[in-house]
Amino acid sequence: MADDEILRRLDAHLAVANEHMARGNEHMARGNEHMARGNELMESNRQALGEHHQAMEDIRFELSQMSLRGERVAREFIAELREQREELREQREDLREFRLEFREESLAWRRALFAILDQLKGGGGPAAAGA
Repeated sequence: MADDEILRRLDAHLAVANEHMARGNEHMARGNEHMARGNELMESNRQALGEHHQAMEDIRFELSQMSLRGERVAREFIAELREQREELREQREDLREFRLEFREESLAWRRALFAILDQLKGGGGPAAAGA
């Protein structure tokens, strides 16, 4: 084989290799573009995830505050109910005492009335009325 033939074949192979290299460079450039876009998307996702995480922390904090407020309100409500229950017990006790006093006073008034009626009848009491 002559040197010219070898050179011509080498040139043909180099031309094909150059085409492959050019296409490879295009693919690499597109790959780099895709990588850059992927990196942008990753950063955007990372940022969105950070914002989401912060929002969740804010919600968690707000829920804990609401829970604490709810517990405080419930404790105050329970304390108020206990106070009212104690007041009702005291009122019930006062009513019992009033009933007893009223009953005793009513009995005393009846005895006094019967005594007055007995005297008005001219008797000295229930024994004299029967005689």
